[in-house]
Amino acid sequence: MLTAEIDVVGEKLLLSPYKALYWPRKRWLMVSDAHLGKAAHFRKAGLPLPDVHDDVLLDRLSWLMNEYGAERLVVLGDLFHSAYNSSWDLFTLWMFRQRFEVHLVLGNHDVLADRRYLDAGLKLHDEILLEGPFALAHEPRSVKDHYTLSGHIHPGVVLSGLGKQHLRLPCFWFAPEQAVLPAFGTATGLFVIEPASTDRCFAVTERSVVDVSGIHGEQRTQRGNRQ
Repeated sequence: MLTAEIDVVGEKLLLSPYKALYWPRKRWLMVSDAHLGKAAHFRKAGLPLPDVHDDVLLDRLSWLMNEYGAERLVVLGDLFHSAYNSSWDLFTLWMFRQRFEVHLVLGNHDVLADRRYLDAGLKLHDEILLEGPFALAHEPRSVKDHYTLSGHIHPGVVLSGLGKQHLRLPCFWFAPEQAVLPAFGTATGLFVIEPASTDRCFAVTERSVVDVSGIHGEQRTQRGNRQ
């Protein structure tokens, strides 16, 4: 597993190809937009989705926490996709086996009653969690005197190759005042971003995180020049 490293407001952050961010100084692991229970939610409504194994995502979280030696997991919103279904029982069983703290900054999809989250052992934050130089939120936002880490938009980039080949990849997006994490879940879709020239962008492949800062913008310019 090849991670990337970036310095943000004097803090070292590690970016994992499993779409997680690790803050070594605090020993916090952060993910966003797991959307557990999404497949079960749509199947219940008669709309089939590609098979999504929530147990695989949860095992991956456990592995990441152990791999980094993290002491706290912070979910930046949209832990669960919608109303209660059987995937919530799977999650509560997983929570019962963990020895680390799990914090949830509530997102727009986190619509279960607070009591369910609390009974599962989660620590809740309504809109924002402030820690050191960072503001941890679900949706991108400006927070005075803090650098925001958020999710919500499921950022992705399109990289172009020879023969008009295009590759869509999730990404970590770092702007001057805030960053957006890729969706941790699967079958979540991508929102293709248009980063500014001053932004840093890290594409996530199956086994690595690749700095594509500037490449994406150069491709847009080249396409524009051919018009």
